[in-house]
Amino acid sequence: MYLTENEIMSQHLALKKTREYMNGQRQELQAFFGRYPQHRFVFLGCGSSFMLAKSAQCMFGACADTSAYALAGGDYLVHPDYYKEMMRDSILVTVSRSGQTSEIVRSAAHIKEKYGIPILSISMKDQNDIMPYTDMDLTMDWCYDQSVCQTRTVTNLYLALAMLLGFYRGDDQLLADLAAAVDANEEYTRRYRPVLKEIAAKNWDHAVVLADGPLNGLGEEGALAFTEIAMVPGQCFHLLDYRHGPMVLNGEHTLTVVFVQPKEGTLQADLIRDLQQRGGTLVTVSASEEPDRKEELPGVDANVEIGGYNGWIASGISFIFVCQILAFEKAMALGQNPDKPKGLDAFITLNGGNEETAGTE
Repeated sequence: MYLTENEIMSQHLALKKTREYMNGQRQELQAFFGRYPQHRFVFLGCGSSFMLAKSAQCMFGACADTSAYALAGGDYLVHPDYYKEMMRDSILVTVSRSGQTSEIVRSAAHIKEKYGIPILSISMKDQNDIMPYTDMDLTMDWCYDQSVCQTRTVTNLYLALAMLLGFYRGDDQLLADLAAAVDANEEYTRRYRPVLKEIAAKNWDHAVVLADGPLNGLGEEGALAFTEIAMVPGQCFHLLDYRHGPMVLNGEHTLTVVFVQPKEGTLQADLIRDLQQRGGTLVTVSASEEPDRKEELPGVDANVEIGGYNGWIASGISFIFVCQILAFEKAMALGQNPDKPKGLDAFITLNGGNEETAGTE
């Protein structure tokens, strides 16, 4: 079994440990929010973790009396003065697999020295290089992916960020939905893998992921999984925004993965009909209580049903799997090694420091 395959298909085990760990940190995290009552958050990441930061920005930014920003570590490192007002009176949340990414470490050091703001780190490696600058650390080493391309790590970082949101706003319904998604993960992944393997075998050579709200950043990571794991170009857009230009390239060799919201039918159904006319391969991921919505979704090659979780956020745990396993199975169909994508290494050197490659953080 490939490392990537094992990390995708065993992530339910890591998710359960992450849920238990985060619940154990709830009191300390709520005390952290009590010590630092500012309602401004900056989420800092690189590659995959920057895409997760975008999801976190959307989650926290939708809270009452709260502002949130997502920032790429390299962007801050090159342009620190531009972001000075963003940093003042904020809480910085760093998101990283290793905690050793030089852009994140150097940015955190600079921000701590210049602004003295509280820093919360979320990573998969203890005793990492960010910790000297942080006020609280969440470390989940059981999620650390050994393969170059992140899968299990991404899903667990997303769960941690979503639970952090639940603690911040005291949202027990969200926490219950996340728990339900974790409990359903093993059966869900085994049920849909054969279906998605058939989709991967079809004649498509690039992938488009469409998702809105807090799932859009996660959708960017899903698109990146196609690029890194299968070496197939992947892109992500908001659903209706896709018509504003990018859709002209959608054709018979395009795989389109669409996250369909259950509470709106007309606008999404119209988009799906437009996509069907393009002649490509179409997969919908729908969060609803109906057992099968395929008949309601014209032109769909497969509908992945993830259950009726309240809101978007918990659905992300199931949604990202669709992209991950499609990317893995496409790599298999193309005869590629997903653990060793050509031209992509686990580490590169940046000005004498270790920096994990694009998409791995």
